[in-house]
Amino acid sequence: MTDFLAYVWSLSDDRYSEFVKRLKGAMAAMGETQLLDMASGSAGPVPKLLEMLETQEGYKATALLTDLYPEISAFEKVKAANPGRIDYVTTPVDATAVPATFKGFRIMCNSFHHLPPDMARKVLADAVAQRRGIAIMELVERRGPAIAMTAAALINVPLTTPFIRPVRADRLALTYLMPLIPIAAAFDGVVSCLRTYSVEEMRELTHGLGDDYVWEIERLTNPGNPFGLMMLIGRPATASQA
Repeated sequence: MTDFLAYVWSLSDDRYSEFVKRLKGAMAAMGETQLLDMASGSAGPVPKLLEMLETQEGYKATALLTDLYPEISAFEKVKAANPGRIDYVTTPVDATAVPATFKGFRIMCNSFHHLPPDMARKVLADAVAQRRGIAIMELVERRGPAIAMTAAALINVPLTTPFIRPVRADRLALTYLMPLIPIAAAFDGVVSCLRTYSVEEMRELTHGLGDDYVWEIERLTNPGNPFGLMMLIGRPATASQA
């Protein structure tokens, strides 16, 4: 299922364009050239974001993948496809208490909605306490069109599976013979939409955190993306940090 999501997230640049522009601005303000990806899963759109940072914004960056339950085989595949650009951590990394040895501009892609409010606030508070930049990106939202789009995974998974590489017998079996992947992807997508934080809720999560932090919290749309991208970016207002 994570292979399917990573494939879909890599198909279009349009929905990421404005987010990448904002991300580059925040990273450049801090002198950061590495993303510390938290709750990475199978890396999701991180390779696409790095590519767009370079091609769209002329900003070269690398990424370090981390997760509380790291999928080493998935990480290795992404690293092999992006030599010199993406690396990973093999040990568990808790996004609410990131070891200070891990530097970089923190980012969570399509995973923030998995956290209840107290944990979500701890993720933000930990970044503030360590004076790190942090970006939250969600491609789902609590709106009818987004819910319908994610429910369409029942159809989209079978349609896209032949194009996902490498071709695997278990993926084919669990898509066509016993369609657990389409059902799971649709269910997970709808639930994710219903759990996604709104702009107002994300602002509430940052209330009282980092009075000297610059917070950008918006729902981004563009002509190539009729669905909203929920964005939170925070960084210290002064003093760049390499």
